[in-house]
Amino acid sequence: MSIQPTPINPLESLYPVEAPVGPQDAARFLKMHTKTVLRKARSGTLPAHPVGKDRKRWHFYLSELDDWLRSQVIADCHLRRPVEGTTLPHRTQVSLVPLRSTSKSQDAC
Repeated sequence: MSIQPTPINPLESLYPVEAPVGPQDAARFLKMHTKTVLRKARSGTLPAHPVGKDRKRWHFYLSELDDWLRSQVIADCHLRRPVEGTTLPHRTQVSLVPLRSTSKSQDAC
């Protein structure tokens, strides 16, 4: 009788299991206060997973938090930057006010 290794499920090797972290580690990763992270988790703003029926404990996955954080940065950048080929409404008019010279010789006249 020979001892053979158990076959590895190919799906398990492609998708490694990520261990969840608690609110303290999530807050440290996001550079937020722990209470802020828990408040955002309860409101559904932050990707989180409640543990138990009372929903007092929360698990977070760093990969989900990283995706959420990147989506927040990208969304904010697109709001401030105009689309290529367009202009902002307040920049469409050109100001034709002449510039005053500040040299002392003209001020003495």
